[in-house]
Amino acid sequence: MYRLFLTIFLWFWLTTWGMLAIVFLGSRLTGIRQVSAPNMYATVAPILADQAAKAYESGGPEAFARFSQSDDEGRARQLFLLDGFYKDVLSRPLTNDGLRVAHAAKNGQIVVLRAHIAGYRFVSSSGHPYVLLLYLKSGLREIAEALLGEGLPYTISLIFLVTLLCFALAYHIASPIHSIQSTARRVAQGDLKARVPPRVSRRFDELSALAKDFDSMVGRLDVLIQTQKNLLNSVSHELRSPLARINLSVALLKKRYSADADDMFQRLDRDVARIDGLMGQLLTLSRLEAGLSSAEREDVNLAQLVEETAADSHFEADASGKSVSLRTEGPIILENADPHALRSACENVIRNAVRFTRPGTDVEVVLEIDRNTPELTGVLSVRDHGPGVPEESLEVIFQPFYRISGDTQGTEGNGLGLAIASEAIRLHRGTISAANLRPTGFEITIRLPIAFDVASRRYELPQPEHNSKS
Repeated sequence: MYRLFLTIFLWFWLTTWGMLAIVFLGSRLTGIRQVSAPNMYATVAPILADQAAKAYESGGPEAFARFSQSDDEGRARQLFLLDGFYKDVLSRPLTNDGLRVAHAAKNGQIVVLRAHIAGYRFVSSSGHPYVLLLYLKSGLREIAEALLGEGLPYTISLIFLVTLLCFALAYHIASPIHSIQSTARRVAQGDLKARVPPRVSRRFDELSALAKDFDSMVGRLDVLIQTQKNLLNSVSHELRSPLARINLSVALLKKRYSADADDMFQRLDRDVARIDGLMGQLLTLSRLEAGLSSAEREDVNLAQLVEETAADSHFEADASGKSVSLRTEGPIILENADPHALRSACENVIRNAVRFTRPGTDVEVVLEIDRNTPELTGVLSVRDHGPGVPEESLEVIFQPFYRISGDTQGTEGNGLGLAIASEAIRLHRGTISAANLRPTGFEITIRLPIAFDVASRRYELPQPEHNSKS
């Protein structure tokens, strides 16, 4: 906001002064204008004209020549005395501008052309008409004198007035933009009740219309998200409750029927558990797609979270002759993060790798900091030794319910795990990508912006073991 404010202020300030300078210089340096007291010329001209006429009438051209050269400021100006026929008494040639000034001057009046030719018409004591012409070599002195001499109070007042008006105009434009920007930040942080201050809406200009449209947009988003929340709550209640009753009914049926029905009951248990898990994942995915993070927002140590997830996955993988190894670079802090969403993303990616890696192989989990980007980035890489996926599927495996045709190892999956991971990472302004390894294997890379380089901040957080089996 402040850069915009200063830009607007300086542009208006410089433009105003430029226009004033053009008007002032144009009025001072172009055209013939009359000069009156208390200007220096208006005061000195009658005295100088009287002395010049006396010198010429008493001693002729030679005396006037000596008079004009005796002036202390003779180097800065040239003096001409014209008779009634507009001829110089020393027979010097006159410029067209000089003749214009001489003809424009009236008795007892001094006129100036472009601040460097002054003319004064008068009648001497002997009754002869004359015109005194004064050629100045530079008009800068007069301009400086007008600004810093008698006109100094006006100059100071003008500077103050221009600065004040430009400041008020710049503030009038930039202030509502700052208010809209602040409100947008609050909305981005999840405060959908935030609105632009009413003073902006009362301006009756384009910025007021923008503020009203912004408030209308936020209000509509609030309604949509509230509807989404209500839908999720309804789905959760309407579907989870019957599932709970089905589980209870199965338990009661097991007590009534003989052991011959155990196989049927086990199959029924698995189906109910699968439906329950699917509903849970669908609800999680819906919340993440709607940007509905949990209320628990905090600074999260990503290294500690990944270490705990890798340890749980290693425990599960050990039963099938697989393992999970972890290598980290130390604590990596994510500010204002949702630990539940991040944990869900890490669990889905690591467990997916455990499911597809070959027995007797190791899933490699690497967490490090990329300092070669403008914003510090935490990079989580999960590599397995499985068959990989077709190249054409690398971009679509993060879509909900997508399953690779001919997949025999992932029959227990439902195509939601990587979709949930993708939405959770997107919620934290990160990216997730997949790549096949050579000769075999598959790797998923997660990149998340981190708060700071832990080397420059002190946190009392547990340090994960490096290059250790989780």
